[in-house]
Amino acid sequence: MKLFTEFYCFPVFLFLMLVSVNAGAQQHPDIGDIQLSEKVRADFYFSQGKFKKAIEIYKIVLEDNIRPGYVFRNMVKAWSAMRALVDAEKFLNEYRQSHEKSSAVWYAFGYLEYIKGEDEKAKKLFMRATELDPQNGLAWNNWAASLVRNNRFEEALKKVRTAIRVNPKELMFFYNLKKIFEEMGEGQRFKEEYEYSLRQGVGSWGYGKVLARSIRQNSFRDYDKGNLAGAIEGFDKILDIYRQIEDFNGQVPALFSLGLLHEESGHTKQSQEFFKRVLAINPDHIQAKQKLSPKN
Repeated sequence: MKLFTEFYCFPVFLFLMLVSVNAGAQQHPDIGDIQLSEKVRADFYFSQGKFKKAIEIYKIVLEDNIRPGYVFRNMVKAWSAMRALVDAEKFLNEYRQSHEKSSAVWYAFGYLEYIKGEDEKAKKLFMRATELDPQNGLAWNNWAASLVRNNRFEEALKKVRTAIRVNPKELMFFYNLKKIFEEMGEGQRFKEEYEYSLRQGVGSWGYGKVLARSIRQNSFRDYDKGNLAGAIEGFDKILDIYRQIEDFNGQVPALFSLGLLHEESGHTKQSQEFFKRVLAINPDHIQAKQKLSPKN
């Protein structure tokens, strides 16, 4: 079940939870009314499915050389969505003529072949990208994904671990590591590695974030089934993870969600304690204030 489908299933709890994540944030005006960077504008149009417009802006962004790998990734995805991979190949060939030593453009060619299902071609291109820049985490990550598609799991693990080493703040890499374990039928290994990283005192952030989001999905499903106790248990686990990785921003929506769940369960005193803990971290949290208001 997709996340947005789950949101639709139980709007009251999740609407308040989602609002809590952005508590205190200003309402976003229309994109035409504010000054945005070219990259943000392109990402916005990409997210809205306005792929042609996004591509034209991404071309401008490439001139500034701002994280070109991620720009290329979205451009290729946009061309794929428009069923215009021929246009993608033409543009990349033209770009490569003046950027032969660019690891990012070789990654983009590899990603293009990956999307087409040409894994052997993609492998050679990802290899070239990582030779030019061993820090190209996207190339290592997609190389792993192409290997998974051919059930070469141990090789894939080595590649995705390299991606994580070069960029331990990219959650996509941790999601793919988790997926590889699951494809191997060893899904528990991801949690085991998280616990090991905690004992070692390093590298737990990415594991924790991905694990917490996985538990959150299960908690949403429990709520959808009317299993409030199961949902509360899940969010208790999420809160523990965010404490362990010292993610205070993550603790706020977890605490607020527990307040809502206990409130719905009739545990008024407990729910009030959770709302107070929200305010202890974020004194400007509007919804928590409202929940603690005598008028509520």
